[in-house]
Amino acid sequence: MFRAIIGLALVVLGLALKVNLKKRIYVLNMYGIAAQKDIDEPKALADLKLAEHKVKEQIIDFVQLFNGGTAINPTSNKAICKQIENAAAKFSAKATEQKKTYFTGMAPIPYTVYAGTFLETAKIEQYFEYNAHDGKYYSLKSREKNGWENLAVTFPQSPDASVTEIVLAISISHKVRDADLSQFSTDLVHLSLNTPKDNVIKNIKQLKEYKSVMDDVIQNQLIAKYPNLKTIHIAASIPSCVSVELGKIIGMRTNRMPDIVIHHYISSNIPCYVFGLHVNGANKGELC
Repeated sequence: MFRAIIGLALVVLGLALKVNLKKRIYVLNMYGIAAQKDIDEPKALADLKLAEHKVKEQIIDFVQLFNGGTAINPTSNKAICKQIENAAAKFSAKATEQKKTYFTGMAPIPYTVYAGTFLETAKIEQYFEYNAHDGKYYSLKSREKNGWENLAVTFPQSPDASVTEIVLAISISHKVRDADLSQFSTDLVHLSLNTPKDNVIKNIKQLKEYKSVMDDVIQNQLIAKYPNLKTIHIAASIPSCVSVELGKIIGMRTNRMPDIVIHHYISSNIPCYVFGLHVNGANKGELC
């Protein structure tokens, strides 16, 4: 009788643990340019209405290696890329096993896009974004409440079909200005909201719509305008959720795209874009 009770208790405990594991969420968090803001800290948990015991966080932290971006070099870049690649592989394996996988981060856009190229098969269910104005985290909504601005492409009036390289400026968080792109001597293509602003993406469907537009522009429209295109330089002001989804686009179609270089912006620097990172092709992971 006693053994039967113990056996039943173990079965009940096992079922309870199984149910608890199903409710657990796995968060990949990237730090590269800001002080650590862990999702499992009390304030973040309160912002997102999460229970601490249900959050399993994996952190990629290269703040010291990056050091603001002004001193990035092949050695530090290689270390950062390797760290990202290993962490992304681990997280992708977890995303295959678990349903509730999330992403957040405050990291340089080139490296967040780079991470996305290794997460192309990972089903990321949700994104947590950080609002620096009020110091709070928020999750993208799953329900559509209001409309949002269209992400629209603008080509030069007379595209030069002979060029092999172009610059794609993506403006979602802030406007990427032509004046800041003066270091590039080729056609500039803009993919922009009418009024870019921080934390403009509030909805999962909105994110998917913007991803679809980016995919079409990179896959189809650029090639149609520039049939000799070999390299796309991307200068972007975008939130982390867009960076990852852009990386996933590139990762899924890496063999069918021109070489893509994502550039890092520092406003106080001249020129503003201090380095670029190859995120696909034979030079993937190398500086430009």
